[in-house]
Amino acid sequence: MEAIQHKDKKKVIALIPCFNEEEGIAAVLEGFPREQLAAHGFVLDVIVIDNNSTDNTAAVARAGGATVIHEQKKGKGNAMRRGFYAIPDDAAYVVMLDGDNTYRPQEMLRLLELLDSGFCSVAIGSRLAGRISAGSMPFTNRLGNWIFSHLVRAVYRVNVTDVLTGYFAWTREAIERLRPHLQSEGFAIEMEMVTKMARLGESMYCVPISYLAREGESHLRPFYDGARILRMCLKNVAWRPPTPKPQRIAFVTDSVMPYFIGGKERRLYELTRRLALRGKDVHVYTMRWWDGPRVMVQEGVTYHALCRQYPLYVGERRSIVEALLFALATFRLLFERFDVLDVDHIPLFPLCSARVVAWLRGKTLYATWHEVWGRDYWLEYLPGIAGHIGYRVEQLSLLLPDVIISVSSHTTARLAAAGVTQTVHTIPLGADLADIYTAEPHDMTSDVVFVGRLLKHKNALMLVEAIALVRRTYPAIRMVIIGDGPERPAIEQSIRTHTLGDNVRLFDRVERSTELYSVMKSSKMLALPSVREGFGLVVIEAHAAGIPVLTTAHKNNAAKDLINVGVNGFLVEPTAEDLAEKILRTLAVGKTMDTQQHVSPYDWQAVVSRFEQVLSA
Repeated sequence: MEAIQHKDKKKVIALIPCFNEEEGIAAVLEGFPREQLAAHGFVLDVIVIDNNSTDNTAAVARAGGATVIHEQKKGKGNAMRRGFYAIPDDAAYVVMLDGDNTYRPQEMLRLLELLDSGFCSVAIGSRLAGRISAGSMPFTNRLGNWIFSHLVRAVYRVNVTDVLTGYFAWTREAIERLRPHLQSEGFAIEMEMVTKMARLGESMYCVPISYLAREGESHLRPFYDGARILRMCLKNVAWRPPTPKPQRIAFVTDSVMPYFIGGKERRLYELTRRLALRGKDVHVYTMRWWDGPRVMVQEGVTYHALCRQYPLYVGERRSIVEALLFALATFRLLFERFDVLDVDHIPLFPLCSARVVAWLRGKTLYATWHEVWGRDYWLEYLPGIAGHIGYRVEQLSLLLPDVIISVSSHTTARLAAAGVTQTVHTIPLGADLADIYTAEPHDMTSDVVFVGRLLKHKNALMLVEAIALVRRTYPAIRMVIIGDGPERPAIEQSIRTHTLGDNVRLFDRVERSTELYSVMKSSKMLALPSVREGFGLVVIEAHAAGIPVLTTAHKNNAAKDLINVGVNGFLVEPTAEDLAEKILRTLAVGKTMDTQQHVSPYDWQAVVSRFEQVLSA
C-alpha cells in the first residue's frame, strides 16, 4: 500500500550547485521538510552538482542521501545547466537552492504550493522582500540587488523583487522551455534565467524568504561578477526566443531491441526514446525485424525497415553477407529526410554507404564507435587473408565519418592510437540508476551472476569451469547465467560434465530490466570474464546494484577501465584458475566494497544531455 501511495506523489527534484561547501551542505540536506512535503503529496529527490570541489563536499552530500553528479567546467552557470539536464523524466517540479546554508530548505513548500495550485509556472524566493539575518548580506550586495531588481522590473515589466536570489522553483514544463536558452557560465546565471523567463512569457511570482549567514567562504566577487550580471541584464533586452526548428535525427543500425538484445541495441533503445521525450524527431533505419508495415512507431520513435531481416551470425561469427546486404539497403537514405545522420560502426560496411549519402545530401556524418579491434584481434577472429582484409576494412572505415562518438575512454584511446584525426566525443552508455536503486532483491539468490550474449570472447564457458574449481573449496557455490548465443550448447555440456546442475542455473533472458536488477541485487558479485568489450554497461548496472565485478585485464576489454581494484571489483587473467581464485577472494571481502560511489555520471539523463550537446555543437 505504501509503494502505491509513493507512486501517486508528485516528484520534486532539488538541485544544489556546490563548490567547496562541505561546511554547509549537510545542514541543507538535513533541513528538507520531507514529512511535510509527503503530507502535501510530494516526494523529494536531491541532486548535488559538484563543481570541482577540492574538499569533502561530494562525500558529505552522498552521506546525506543526495545523488552527486559532477560538472568539470567551473562556474555556477555551468553547474546549473548540468543539473537541469540531469532532471529525471518523471519529475513534476524542480527547486534550486545553494549549498552554503543561506537559504532555509524548510521554506520550499511555500514555493511549491504556488506551482501545484497552478498560480504560476515559476516561484522565486525573494530575500529583499523577506527577512535578512544580520551579517548575511553586506550593504554593497544589498544595494546592488536592489538596483538590479528595479532595473529588471522597469525594463522587462515583470514583478520580481530579487533577481539575484538563489532560491527558485519551476514546473517541469517551465524548465524544459528555459534550459535550451541558458549560456551563462558563472554567477550571472540567475539574471539570465529571470530575464529570459520574462521574454519566454513565464508567469513568475516572488515569495518572501529568509536569508541566513553562509557557512564557509563566499565565492562571489562583487565588482567583477556585478559587471557580468549587468552585461547579462542589458544583453537580454533585445533577446527573443528563436523559432523552434524540429531536428530530425536518423540512426542507422542493423539490429534493434527487443528483437535482438545486446549492449549496442540497449544503448540505442534508451537513447532514442529519451531523445523523443525531449521533443526530437527520431527515426531508426534497420532491417525488418517485425511483422506488419515497413514503418512503425514505438515510444515516440519511428522505425523504418530498409530491407528484410538477414541472419546476423553464421555460427559464432558475424555474417559478411548480412553486412553487405544491409550496406546496400542503406543507400535508401538518399530518399529520406533527416538533419542528423548517425551510423553504428558495426558491421563497418554500412558506413561506406552512409558516407556517400551524407556527401550527396550535404550532411555531417556521425558514427558511433563501440570498439577498435586492430590487426592482432582481426587475425585471431579471422585467421589468414580474411583477417587481413577485415583489418583493412576497419582502417578504411575510420576515415569515413566527420565526427565520431566513442562509447568509452578505452575506445577513444584506441581510436587515437589508430591515427583518427576527426573530432571524437566520448559519450558512455548509461544506466537507469533510479530503477536500479529502488529494485528489490530477487527471491532467487546466488553467489555469482553472469549477464551477456553467450559468445566465445565473453568466456562464459571458462566461468563454468571456474565454478567447478570453486566448488572444491565452497561446495554450496551458486551461479546464475543469463544470456543466449552460439556458446550455449558447450556451456550446457560443461555443466553436465562437471555435474554442476545444482550449482549453475542457465536462463535465456529476463523479461524486464527491473527483474535483471533484482537478480543482480540478490547476488554477491557479477563475473564478466570477457576479453572484448566496447564499454561494459552491465558493469555499471552491477555497481549501481551494490555488487562488485570481476572482469579481465585484457587490452581489448574496455570494461576493465570501470574497475577500481579492491574497491568495486577485481581484474583477472582469462584463465579458469585465476577466475576461481578471485571469486573466492570476492566472497570473502565483497561486503566491504563501495561499488556505487562512481556511477552517477552514467545516469541516462546525463548521457542523453551530452549527446544533445554534441549534435547541437
